[in-house]
Amino acid sequence: MQFPTLEFATFFAVTASISWLIRRRRVYQKAWLLVASYVFYAGWNWQVLGLILLATLLNFGAGEGLTRVRSLAGKRAWLAFSLVANLGLLGTFKYFNFFSESFGDLASIFGLSAHLPILQLVLPAGISFYTFQNIAYCVDLYRGTGLKAANLLDFALFTAFFPKLVAGPICRSRDLLPQFEADAPNAVPDVGRAASLILSGLFKKAVLATFLDTHCVSAVFGTPENYSSVALWVAMVAYTIQIYADVSGYIDLARGLGLLLGIYIPENFNHPYASTNSGEYWRRWHITLSSWLRDYIYFPLGGSRRGNWRTYFNLLLTMLVCGFWHGADWKFVMWGAIHGVALALYRMGLDFKRWRGLDMKQPDPPWHLALSWLYTMAMVCFARVFFRAENVGAAWAYIGRMLSPSAAGTGFELLVLPAIAIGFLINFWGPDLRRWFIGTSERLPFAARPVLWFATGMLILALKPSGIAPYIYFKF
Repeated sequence: MQFPTLEFATFFAVTASISWLIRRRRVYQKAWLLVASYVFYAGWNWQVLGLILLATLLNFGAGEGLTRVRSLAGKRAWLAFSLVANLGLLGTFKYFNFFSESFGDLASIFGLSAHLPILQLVLPAGISFYTFQNIAYCVDLYRGTGLKAANLLDFALFTAFFPKLVAGPICRSRDLLPQFEADAPNAVPDVGRAASLILSGLFKKAVLATFLDTHCVSAVFGTPENYSSVALWVAMVAYTIQIYADVSGYIDLARGLGLLLGIYIPENFNHPYASTNSGEYWRRWHITLSSWLRDYIYFPLGGSRRGNWRTYFNLLLTMLVCGFWHGADWKFVMWGAIHGVALALYRMGLDFKRWRGLDMKQPDPPWHLALSWLYTMAMVCFARVFFRAENVGAAWAYIGRMLSPSAAGTGFELLVLPAIAIGFLINFWGPDLRRWFIGTSERLPFAARPVLWFATGMLILALKPSGIAPYIYFKF
């Protein structure tokens, strides 16, 4: 059940209407939203519904144990239990076959034969997101920085709240639990903002991301040997825009839908393609994931407290984890390695400036910022080839042909270029456009505002290509 579909629109209209009708009975309202979330999740594959129920019970129990025991040893035991349970479930369903196949390949290099079992398991939608969220919940309780769910109902809704369930953002306990524990608002907190987010997400996903996928990316990455070098360059940049429009479009829709249910969901993107260095990029891209990696991987490794070389190693290892989180495939590990090296090089540059005694607060000249932006975007786009290609070998073949100016073949549709330009414009000025839209709607009479929202939505649907490309992050 994808967001921009009539099926989901009907499901959400029923869910939201009943939710507001019973808002005075908060427990019933939360129970209704939980049931709706499970129905939504079962729509992907009802067979894995038991897994999210199991994860909910295990982590709620671990949270109760972490807050009730007093001894440090007891807290460590409960934390270890939660980590083993969460990573065990994630590892079994997402990574078991990867490790089995990789071990078999390694054994064959040494002339050995290893026949490890391959499990016929369905990858549950969103398992990486709710697993990381539950790990953060337990670790924060262990550290004394998190909030404990008041009851099992609140925690179950915290885990399964359907607008953010299958593709994030990765919420912390302080993001949602206080909202679930408080009385329901009397009305939608900000209808204009919710409408602007939903329309923004609808355009990004249904129009921009789908157009780039169906008119360029899928065909070129599917058979790069049939396309010219120029077409491969264009497809690489087109995919960079597509994944931004796809993921940030989903988050816009999730946040807008959340507001219509009276729940605020945190922002996840902040002009990421305006970044002029790798560090800034990861502060702007998929913010809840990058902050999770910082707080639960990078800092526990020692962060930047153990010397320069250990800092570079920690950055690289953190990004390798980030790559592996995205998928059980060496291509994602390679993608993470590229970003890890880029972050380490950026940090080396900062350390070199400090060693020379340069003023770290001195602003860079415009020409230097422009070159830094080009370098950062080139790195991001280059890494995306590994992210999108079928495997590492296909990625290297793609890059080799892309770097061969004489490579002839099919070109690309010229409309792809303005679509890419629109993607960059949205990255830089999308929030400003949404604020203008909100201001415009608020200047209209109250009864006329839904007319503007509906007309804008109809215009977006008229512009969209046929069909909807699958959300990229649903498989993570």
